[in-house]
Amino acid sequence: MRRYKVWFPILLVALIMLSALVGCRRQPEVGSNLNDDPIQIKDNDTPTEQFFCPLDGLPVTDPDLINRRPLAVIIGNIPTVAEPTGVGHACLVFEMLAEGGITRLMPVFVHQDAPILGSVRSARPYFLEKALEFNAAFAHCGYSPQAKQDISNLKVISLNEFYLPQVYWRVRTKKEPHNVYTSTERLFSELEERGLLMGPSPVQFDFYDDDAGPLGSGAHKATLRFSPSYVVEYEWSEAVNGYLRFVNGKPHRDEDSGQQLVAKNVVVQFVDGKVIDPEGRLEIKLVGQGSGRMFQQGVTYELKWAKHGRTEPTQWTDRNGDSIKFARGQSWIEVLPYGAKVIWE
Repeated sequence: MRRYKVWFPILLVALIMLSALVGCRRQPEVGSNLNDDPIQIKDNDTPTEQFFCPLDGLPVTDPDLINRRPLAVIIGNIPTVAEPTGVGHACLVFEMLAEGGITRLMPVFVHQDAPILGSVRSARPYFLEKALEFNAAFAHCGYSPQAKQDISNLKVISLNEFYLPQVYWRVRTKKEPHNVYTSTERLFSELEERGLLMGPSPVQFDFYDDDAGPLGSGAHKATLRFSPSYVVEYEWSEAVNGYLRFVNGKPHRDEDSGQQLVAKNVVVQFVDGKVIDPEGRLEIKLVGQGSGRMFQQGVTYELKWAKHGRTEPTQWTDRNGDSIKFARGQSWIEVLPYGAKVIWE
């Protein structure tokens, strides 16, 4: 009996210690709250990789979109007769004179699409020189004699309405030749069928960071006089953080959506040019070098341009010789003859 009384306390203590050890080894239940939990890794903590368009600097989640071949389209632009449709979706837009003191537009598309695009007009050789800078396919409805020859000689990827009736359609309520329309979906599909869809732009512009901006004199309004009958104005708007576009004193609107066109950057390029035939067709000299002016974020400054060959990209620099930067968003590049009146305030 004495031996039992001696060992019983010892066994009791051993049992208590064993129970404590087993309790410490118990695994926490799923969902239990522990103050010293290790760092939890959640699936949504993995950052999504972001890409940026080389021509407008906007973010793009699908890299295949910015690896598409740029698409340049000739668009009619006659006030009250042929208002443009779809150009607001382009990365940048070129505007140059055609016959009769009016202009045509050439939007360049990469990552955004335009479901309705028109009216599509005929090609001129100087538009080809701009399109080839970006390795772009060229959509048009016919051509001038010189442009027809250049399309062959320069090996342009031509998407001519004459031979692609499935890519274009005609609006019966509009008069010819201002009734030809297409869409970027149809144009890119045609490139894909030919095995030519992928071909990224060799041109990549530099863009300002979110906290940076240009230095220059104030320019809340710019007036560009292409001809006595055609005047373009840009007015800076804090509400849209860009320049609202006007033509002949009226807001320039997309014909389909009714929205006023807005430019983040307005680049003026002065060039030499002349009339070359009785039809009034022009020769515009884009190869060489010259001067210009940038309008962005409510300021303006002088720039210089240089282009060393018909298919070579245009180099844009400030007066110090440094490459210019763009605000992120759509740019309009306005090509005007030397002597054209450009004023700002």
